[in-house]
Amino acid sequence: MSRLLNKYVLFTYTVLFSISLNAWSAEPENGILWQVSKSGQQSSYLLGTIHSDAPAVTTLPAKVSRALEQSSSFTAELDLDLIQMLQVQMQMLLPENKSLQSIIGDQRFKKAAALMATNGVPAEILSRMKPWAVAAQLSMPKSQTGIFLDLKLFQMAKVQGKKTYGLETMAEQLSVFDNMTDSQQIAMLDQAIKDHAQMQAKINTLIRLYVKRDLNGMKRFSDKEMKKIDPSLSRVMEDKLINERNHRMVKRMQPQLKAGKAFIAVGSLHLPGEQGILKLLQKQGYQVKAVY
Repeated sequence: MSRLLNKYVLFTYTVLFSISLNAWSAEPENGILWQVSKSGQQSSYLLGTIHSDAPAVTTLPAKVSRALEQSSSFTAELDLDLIQMLQVQMQMLLPENKSLQSIIGDQRFKKAAALMATNGVPAEILSRMKPWAVAAQLSMPKSQTGIFLDLKLFQMAKVQGKKTYGLETMAEQLSVFDNMTDSQQIAMLDQAIKDHAQMQAKINTLIRLYVKRDLNGMKRFSDKEMKKIDPSLSRVMEDKLINERNHRMVKRMQPQLKAGKAFIAVGSLHLPGEQGILKLLQKQGYQVKAVY
Protein backbone atom coordinates (compact mmCIF):
# COMPACT_ATOMS: atom_id res chain seq x y z
CA MET A 1 0.00 0.00 0.00
CA SER A 2 1.53 3.29 -1.02
CA ARG A 3 2.08 6.09 1.47
CA LEU A 4 -0.01 8.43 -0.70
CA LEU A 5 -3.00 6.12 -0.71
CA ASN A 6 -2.62 5.60 3.03
CA LYS A 7 -2.67 9.35 3.57
CA TYR A 8 -5.87 9.94 1.68
CA VAL A 9 -7.61 6.97 3.24
CA LEU A 10 -6.60 8.35 6.63
CA PHE A 11 -7.71 11.86 5.67
CA THR A 12 -11.22 10.73 4.85
CA TYR A 13 -11.64 9.35 8.34
CA THR A 14 -9.85 12.18 10.06
CA VAL A 15 -12.46 14.49 8.57
CA LEU A 16 -15.23 12.10 9.56
CA PHE A 17 -14.15 11.85 13.18
CA SER A 18 -13.55 15.57 13.60
CA ILE A 19 -16.78 16.72 11.94
CA SER A 20 -19.46 14.08 11.96
CA LEU A 21 -19.59 12.50 15.39
CA ASN A 22 -22.36 14.97 16.19
CA ALA A 23 -24.64 12.75 14.10
CA TRP A 24 -24.60 10.14 16.86
CA SER A 25 -27.62 9.55 19.09
CA ALA A 26 -27.89 11.19 22.51
CA GLU A 27 -26.69 7.98 24.19
CA PRO A 28 -24.31 6.29 21.74
CA GLU A 29 -23.94 2.54 21.96
CA ASN A 30 -20.66 1.54 23.57
CA GLY A 31 -18.52 -1.25 22.21
CA ILE A 32 -16.47 -1.64 19.05
CA LEU A 33 -17.07 -5.31 18.16
CA TRP A 34 -20.62 -6.46 17.42
CA GLN A 35 -22.12 -9.83 16.57
CA VAL A 36 -24.69 -9.64 13.76
CA SER A 37 -27.14 -12.51 13.49
CA LYS A 38 -30.38 -13.44 11.72
CA SER A 39 -32.54 -16.54 11.71
CA GLY A 40 -31.32 -19.02 9.12
CA GLN A 41 -27.89 -17.39 8.74
CA GLN A 42 -24.56 -17.97 10.42
CA SER A 43 -23.62 -14.98 12.57
CA SER A 44 -21.05 -12.42 11.49
CA TYR A 45 -18.95 -9.73 13.17
CA LEU A 46 -19.00 -5.96 12.69
CA LEU A 47 -15.99 -4.01 13.97
CA GLY A 48 -15.91 -0.26 14.44
CA THR A 49 -12.43 1.03 13.65
CA ILE A 50 -10.47 4.21 14.01
CA HIS A 51 -8.25 4.70 11.01
CA SER A 52 -4.91 5.10 12.74
CA ASP A 53 -1.56 3.34 12.67
CA ALA A 54 -0.79 4.03 16.35
CA PRO A 55 0.36 0.84 18.12
CA ALA A 56 -2.31 1.36 20.79
CA VAL A 57 -4.88 0.94 18.01
CA THR A 58 -3.26 -1.71 15.83
CA THR A 59 -2.40 -4.03 18.73
CA LEU A 60 -5.56 -6.10 18.49
CA PRO A 61 -7.56 -7.22 21.54
CA ALA A 62 -7.83 -11.00 21.78
CA LYS A 63 -11.58 -10.94 21.13
CA VAL A 64 -11.08 -9.05 17.87
CA SER A 65 -8.29 -11.38 16.71
CA ARG A 66 -10.38 -14.46 17.49
CA ALA A 67 -13.41 -13.04 15.71
CA LEU A 68 -11.33 -12.46 12.58
CA GLU A 69 -9.77 -15.92 12.76
CA GLN A 70 -13.21 -17.54 13.06
CA SER A 71 -14.58 -15.66 10.04
CA SER A 72 -14.62 -16.83 6.44
CA SER A 73 -14.40 -13.43 4.74
CA PHE A 74 -13.16 -9.91 5.44
CA THR A 75 -14.88 -6.74 4.26
CA ALA A 76 -13.64 -3.17 4.73
CA GLU A 77 -15.04 0.18 3.64
CA LEU A 78 -12.54 0.17 0.78
CA ASP A 79 -11.01 -2.50 -1.37
CA LEU A 80 -7.46 -1.82 -0.22
CA ASP A 81 -5.87 -2.23 -3.62
CA LEU A 82 -2.89 -0.31 -5.00
CA ILE A 83 -4.66 0.21 -8.31
CA GLN A 84 -6.79 2.89 -6.67
CA MET A 85 -3.74 5.07 -6.05
CA LEU A 86 -3.85 6.49 -9.58
CA GLN A 87 -7.50 7.44 -9.10
CA VAL A 88 -6.56 9.29 -5.94
CA GLN A 89 -3.73 11.13 -7.66
CA MET A 90 -5.96 12.24 -10.51
CA GLN A 91 -8.86 13.30 -8.30
CA MET A 92 -6.71 15.54 -6.13
CA LEU A 93 -5.51 17.65 -9.07
CA LEU A 94 -7.21 20.64 -10.66
CA PRO A 95 -7.85 20.84 -14.42
CA GLU A 96 -4.93 22.16 -16.46
CA ASN A 97 -6.61 25.54 -16.93
CA LYS A 98 -7.04 26.19 -13.19
CA SER A 99 -4.68 26.97 -10.33
CA LEU A 100 -5.16 26.84 -6.59
CA GLN A 101 -4.27 30.52 -6.31
CA SER A 102 -7.14 31.46 -8.61
CA ILE A 103 -9.58 29.69 -6.28
CA ILE A 104 -8.32 30.56 -2.81
CA GLY A 105 -6.46 33.84 -3.38
CA ASP A 106 -2.82 34.81 -2.87
CA GLN A 107 -2.91 35.39 0.90
CA ARG A 108 -4.47 32.02 1.69
CA PHE A 109 -2.15 30.33 -0.81
CA LYS A 110 0.91 31.75 0.96
CA LYS A 111 -0.29 30.39 4.31
CA ALA A 112 -0.93 26.97 2.81
CA ALA A 113 2.41 26.99 0.97
CA ALA A 114 4.35 27.70 4.16
CA LEU A 115 2.72 24.75 5.93
CA MET A 116 2.93 22.41 2.94
CA ALA A 117 6.63 23.17 2.51
CA THR A 118 7.25 21.48 5.87
CA ASN A 119 5.70 18.34 4.34
CA GLY A 120 8.00 18.52 1.34
CA VAL A 121 5.38 19.80 -1.11
CA PRO A 122 6.74 22.63 -3.31
CA ALA A 123 4.59 25.55 -4.41
CA GLU A 124 4.59 24.30 -8.01
CA ILE A 125 2.79 21.11 -7.02
CA LEU A 126 0.60 22.89 -4.49
CA SER A 127 -0.74 25.19 -7.19
CA ARG A 128 -2.19 22.15 -9.03
CA MET A 129 -3.99 20.71 -6.01
CA LYS A 130 -7.67 21.10 -5.22
CA PRO A 131 -8.51 22.95 -1.98
CA TRP A 132 -9.87 19.80 -0.33
CA ALA A 133 -6.69 17.90 -1.24
CA VAL A 134 -4.56 20.55 0.46
CA ALA A 135 -6.81 20.31 3.51
CA ALA A 136 -6.20 16.56 3.36
CA GLN A 137 -2.45 16.94 3.52
CA LEU A 138 -2.63 19.48 6.34
CA SER A 139 -4.99 17.26 8.35
CA MET A 140 -2.74 14.22 8.33
CA PRO A 141 -1.71 12.70 11.66
CA LYS A 142 1.94 11.78 11.93
CA SER A 143 2.48 8.33 10.47
CA GLN A 144 4.22 5.81 12.71
CA THR A 145 4.20 2.60 10.69
CA GLY A 146 2.03 3.36 7.65
CA ILE A 147 -0.07 0.27 8.49
CA PHE A 148 -3.34 1.68 9.81
CA LEU A 149 -5.85 -0.58 11.56
CA ASP A 150 -8.03 -1.35 8.54
CA LEU A 151 -4.99 -2.23 6.44
CA LYS A 152 -3.58 -4.47 9.18
CA LEU A 153 -6.88 -6.36 9.35
CA PHE A 154 -6.88 -6.67 5.55
CA GLN A 155 -3.35 -8.06 5.57
CA MET A 156 -4.18 -10.52 8.34
CA ALA A 157 -7.24 -11.70 6.42
CA LYS A 158 -5.10 -12.27 3.31
CA VAL A 159 -2.55 -14.28 5.28
CA GLN A 160 -5.39 -16.35 6.72
CA GLY A 161 -6.64 -17.08 3.21
CA LYS A 162 -9.95 -15.27 3.52
CA LYS A 163 -11.90 -13.71 0.69
CA THR A 164 -11.74 -9.92 0.90
CA TYR A 165 -14.26 -7.32 -0.22
CA GLY A 166 -14.76 -3.55 -0.24
CA LEU A 167 -18.05 -1.79 0.38
CA GLU A 168 -17.02 1.32 -1.57
CA THR A 169 -14.36 2.59 -3.93
CA MET A 170 -11.93 5.39 -3.21
CA ALA A 171 -13.46 7.29 -6.14
CA GLU A 172 -16.87 7.14 -4.46
CA GLN A 173 -15.51 8.45 -1.19
CA LEU A 174 -13.50 11.28 -2.72
CA SER A 175 -16.37 12.33 -4.98
CA VAL A 176 -18.00 13.74 -1.84
CA PHE A 177 -15.22 16.32 -1.68
CA ASP A 178 -15.16 16.91 -5.42
CA ASN A 179 -18.87 17.70 -5.38
CA MET A 180 -18.42 20.43 -2.79
CA THR A 181 -18.57 24.03 -3.93
CA ASP A 182 -15.38 26.08 -4.00
CA SER A 183 -16.58 27.99 -0.94
CA GLN A 184 -17.12 24.76 0.99
CA GLN A 185 -13.67 23.47 0.03
CA ILE A 186 -12.15 26.79 1.06
CA ALA A 187 -13.93 26.57 4.42
CA MET A 188 -12.42 23.11 4.87
CA LEU A 189 -8.98 24.43 3.98
CA ASP A 190 -9.31 27.39 6.35
CA GLN A 191 -10.21 25.02 9.17
CA ALA A 192 -7.26 22.76 8.34
CA ILE A 193 -4.86 25.73 8.37
CA LYS A 194 -6.28 26.95 11.66
CA ASP A 195 -6.14 23.52 13.30
CA HIS A 196 -2.84 22.36 11.84
CA ALA A 197 -0.74 22.90 14.95
CA GLN A 198 -3.28 21.14 17.19
CA MET A 199 -4.28 18.32 14.83
CA GLN A 200 -1.98 15.66 16.26
CA ALA A 201 -3.17 16.37 19.80
CA LYS A 202 -6.78 16.02 18.67
CA ILE A 203 -6.07 12.72 16.95
CA ASN A 204 -4.29 11.49 20.08
CA THR A 205 -7.37 12.33 22.17
CA LEU A 206 -9.62 10.36 19.82
CA ILE A 207 -7.23 7.42 19.92
CA ARG A 208 -7.23 7.35 23.73
CA LEU A 209 -11.03 7.40 23.78
CA TYR A 210 -11.25 4.69 21.13
CA VAL A 211 -8.90 2.36 22.99
CA LYS A 212 -11.12 2.82 26.06
CA ARG A 213 -14.18 2.15 23.85
CA ASP A 214 -15.55 5.43 25.23
CA LEU A 215 -17.87 6.47 22.40
CA ASN A 216 -19.66 8.92 24.70
CA GLY A 217 -16.34 10.61 25.37
CA MET A 218 -15.64 10.77 21.65
CA LYS A 219 -18.99 12.43 21.11
CA ARG A 220 -18.38 15.01 23.84
CA PHE A 221 -15.00 15.81 22.31
CA SER A 222 -16.57 16.13 18.88
CA ASP A 223 -19.36 18.39 20.14
CA LYS A 224 -16.72 20.79 21.41
CA GLU A 225 -14.91 20.72 18.07
CA MET A 226 -18.16 21.12 16.13
CA LYS A 227 -18.59 24.66 17.40
CA LYS A 228 -15.54 25.61 15.34
CA ILE A 229 -16.83 24.19 12.04
CA ASP A 230 -18.80 26.10 9.41
CA PRO A 231 -22.45 24.92 9.85
CA SER A 232 -23.12 24.55 6.13
CA LEU A 233 -20.01 22.40 5.75
CA SER A 234 -20.88 20.16 8.69
CA ARG A 235 -24.37 19.56 7.28
CA VAL A 236 -22.92 18.43 3.96
CA MET A 237 -20.45 16.15 5.71
CA GLU A 238 -23.12 14.57 7.89
CA ASP A 239 -25.46 13.95 4.98
CA LYS A 240 -22.97 12.82 2.35
CA LEU A 241 -20.16 11.25 4.36
CA ILE A 242 -22.27 9.59 7.03
CA ASN A 243 -25.95 9.01 6.33
CA GLU A 244 -25.86 8.28 2.59
CA ARG A 245 -22.81 6.07 2.95
CA ASN A 246 -24.36 4.14 5.85
CA HIS A 247 -27.32 3.15 3.69
CA ARG A 248 -25.03 2.25 0.79
CA MET A 249 -22.71 0.15 2.92
CA VAL A 250 -25.55 -1.75 4.60
CA LYS A 251 -26.96 -2.59 1.18
CA ARG A 252 -23.60 -3.75 -0.14
CA MET A 253 -22.71 -5.90 2.88
CA GLN A 254 -25.81 -8.06 2.44
CA PRO A 255 -24.14 -10.78 0.31
CA GLN A 256 -21.43 -11.28 2.95
CA LEU A 257 -23.95 -11.31 5.81
CA LYS A 258 -26.16 -13.81 3.97
CA ALA A 259 -23.17 -16.05 3.32
CA GLY A 260 -22.42 -15.91 7.05
CA LYS A 261 -19.21 -15.86 9.11
CA ALA A 262 -18.27 -12.46 7.69
CA PHE A 263 -15.97 -9.98 9.42
CA ILE A 264 -16.85 -6.42 8.41
CA ALA A 265 -14.77 -3.40 9.49
CA VAL A 266 -16.05 0.18 9.15
CA GLY A 267 -15.28 3.45 10.89
CA SER A 268 -16.77 3.49 14.40
CA LEU A 269 -18.85 6.59 13.77
CA HIS A 270 -20.86 4.71 11.15
CA LEU A 271 -22.29 2.36 13.77
CA PRO A 272 -24.54 4.36 16.14
CA GLY A 273 -27.51 6.68 15.69
CA GLU A 274 -30.88 6.41 13.98
CA GLN A 275 -29.17 6.45 10.58
CA GLY A 276 -26.28 4.31 11.82
CA ILE A 277 -25.42 0.87 10.53
CA LEU A 278 -26.53 -0.89 13.73
CA LYS A 279 -30.05 0.56 13.53
CA LEU A 280 -30.27 -0.03 9.79
CA LEU A 281 -29.35 -3.67 10.27
CA GLN A 282 -31.96 -4.03 13.01
CA LYS A 283 -34.60 -2.61 10.69
CA GLN A 284 -33.73 -5.40 8.25
CA GLY A 285 -34.36 -8.05 10.88
CA TYR A 286 -30.83 -8.55 12.17
CA GLN A 287 -29.95 -8.84 15.84
CA VAL A 288 -26.87 -6.91 16.93
CA LYS A 289 -25.04 -7.57 20.17
CA ALA A 290 -21.90 -5.94 21.55
CA VAL A 291 -19.24 -8.53 22.35
CA TYR A 292 -16.33 -6.15 23.09
